[in-house]
Amino acid sequence: MSVHRRIQGTWIRLDSNEHDDASAHAGEESEDVEALAQESAAAMPVRRAFLYCSMLGFSIYALLGLDDADNKDFVVTLAPAQYVRMLRTAAQLTPTELNQEIGRDAGFIESVEAGDVDLVEYPVQLALDTARSTQSSACRLLKGLEQATWRA
Repeated sequence: MSVHRRIQGTWIRLDSNEHDDASAHAGEESEDVEALAQESAAAMPVRRAFLYCSMLGFSIYALLGLDDADNKDFVVTLAPAQYVRMLRTAAQLTPTELNQEIGRDAGFIESVEAGDVDLVEYPVQLALDTARSTQSSACRLLKGLEQATWRA
């Protein structure tokens, strides 16, 4: 069963913590959790997103709408810092260019590649942006971060 089918029909009310009385919310729009699932997962730190999806029995890859078919046989042999460096150099980007592409301050990618910054503590969206900017597989980058999540 798909992730979205499992959460389909679940509703939340914006600012519902103010009143439990349904009449107090008359006229308010409710929002479908399914519509927020991808956005919420992308905004979460990588470590929390994997733990959250694991706890709920979801695949983060399915939740993000990623085709993880190329993930099945992929074995991560590099640490995330080394993998990001490999992606950047394969895309023929300098650290400064990649910083600009992903909207980070100067020195960020250098810190990632040196192992001073742990990408699993940053939002999933950063990994997605890094993969997009280096024209590489978001699934594979996330797979490396997933393995780093469970090792820590």
